[in-house]
Parts: sequence; C-alpha cells; structure tokens
Amino acid sequence: MATRRAFITGLAASAFIGACATSPGVARPSPRLRRIGWLSPNATDSTKKQSRPFFERMGELGYVEGRDFAVEWKIADAKNELVPGMAADLVAMPVDVIVAESLPAQLAARDATKTVPIVFVLSIDPVGDGFIASQAHPGGNITGVRAGTIEAAEKRVEILKQAVPGLSRLAVIWNGNQPTTFKPIVAATVGAARALFIESTAFAVLNLEELDKTLDQIARDRFDALVLLPAPTIYRDQPARIPDFANRIGMPQAYADDDVVRAGGLMSFNANRAVQYRRIADLVDKVLKGALPADLPFEDATRFDLIVNTTAVQKLGLTIPPSVSASVTEWVH
Repeated sequence: MATRRAFITGLAASAFIGACATSPGVARPSPRLRRIGWLSPNATDSTKKQSRPFFERMGELGYVEGRDFAVEWKIADAKNELVPGMAADLVAMPVDVIVAESLPAQLAARDATKTVPIVFVLSIDPVGDGFIASQAHPGGNITGVRAGTIEAAEKRVEILKQAVPGLSRLAVIWNGNQPTTFKPIVAATVGAARALFIESTAFAVLNLEELDKTLDQIARDRFDALVLLPAPTIYRDQPARIPDFANRIGMPQAYADDDVVRAGGLMSFNANRAVQYRRIADLVDKVLKGALPADLPFEDATRFDLIVNTTAVQKLGLTIPPSVSASVTEWVH
C-alpha cells in the first residue's frame, strides 16, 4: 500500500511540475541573466542606432533582453579620457562579455582585463595594433570583426576618381576627436589619392564650428572634391550640412556614412555595419555558451555598399560612368 501511495504521489508531483512548465501564468525557473558590457567612445545616439542589428540578431538566436541578458552601457560621447574608467567599471561589476566599439574602447578593454571575454566591433587592424596573434587564431581573450575601414578608404577615392575624371585636388575631412583611430584611415585615403596622382590635404575637425571654418577654407582654396571620413560625433543631427554646402558650390563628395548621402550627399562607400553588428551577436552567443575568444577566428567585413544619390548627381551635373554604376548597391533620391 505504501509503495502504491508513493507511486501515485510521484505521478501527481510529476504532473504538477509539468503543468508549471507549460501553463501560462505559472513561474518557471529562468536561466541566469547574462550581462553584456557595451563600451564605446562614440556618441550615444550613433552607438544606440548602430547597435540595433545586434539586438535583432540576438532575438533571432533566442535571447530576450531582460530575461536572458542585460546590456550595461558605457558610452563616452567623444570624451576618450573617460573610457579607461568605464572599462574598469564593467570588469568590476562583473560582466560576462564586453563589446568594445572602436579603437579607444578596444585599448581600454584590453588593458582592463585579461580574463573577461572581449568582442571587438569597428576594429581597424587587430593584428597590426597588437591585440591578437593572428585572425585565424586570436589567442587570449579577444575576438571580433574587422571593419574593413582601410580597404573602404582606398576604394572610396578610386570610385570618386572614376566619377570625377578631372579630379586632381582632394580635401579630406576627418574626426580629430579620435586621432589614434583615424590616423591610419587618413593615411590610407591620402595614399590612395597619391597613387592616382591626386594632391590631397587632410583637415582634422573637432566640432561644428571648426567644420564650418574648414568648409569655407576648402571653398576658398578651390578643391575639386572632398571626402568625409566617419564623423557622426561632429555633425550629429545635421547630416545635410556638408552636402548642402558642397552641392551649392558644385563640389563632388564621397562619404563613409550613408546617412549623409541620404541627406543629399553624392555617394558613400563603406563596409556594411549592420552585417558586422549581426556577426558580433553570433560571437557573443558563442562566448555566452562557453566558447573561448582564443578559439574564435577574428572575422573580416564581408559586404561593402556603394550608395549614390541621383538628386546630387543632377545638381552637380555629373554622369556616373558604367564602371561605377555597375557597383552601386543602392540608388537614393
């Protein structure tokens, strides 16, 4: 009798547990909340906007924010001196993994920990900068995705030259708030221009006031075209500022940020960032499941986009040659 009673009790308990696992309104044990530290020297608005594909991909992988993971944001808004302290804060919390966006964050994260996994995004040259042993075998606690920034910088000048055959003098505007990050990109741009026998002058800009002064100088010096390297912290909510100026004086332009082209700029060429942010979600997923960054190959950017604004083409009186139009991934108006 006792054995039969125990058997029935066991069945009842099993049924109750099964009901708790499947019935709505009954609390279920949830996995431990994983903490992802997000470290960036960039502006808050651009960081949050660029990271959206990461969250979309995390959802596709089955994660629910607030249930399975939480993000601890540490964003410096172009105040690079704050980044090392922010990295230390993330390590002290602690977090399960750090997403390090752009070079200042990557340097700070590397210096803050040798044990917490770090996933780089918008990384320029992780091997050359001494972060990893090789892309195939990173070693240590770092992996991530290369931004393809150097390749894009060189190709951007080539495409602009094809669209503007008479180009001989080029103005290059870059974000002076992050010299460590942008010097290799400036060098790649200037080098690509030199290879095409184009004289180039680089202008470091810190804010909108300096940007306006630089544009006035570019107009006075009668450059044939301009290139703007990534600089959302400078123009922020005014992406039409440079296109309006350049189109008014008849100066062709090439950008790294497609937002500027959608606001009226001539063309942009850059690695597709949405794809990169989706890929780091895959890497974070693997880390959270126990994979070691040392064993996760550092990936290259795989998709590059050429976006051309047809309204700007008409304003500037240009004809886009077939060699360029064949590579356009999107036409905007």
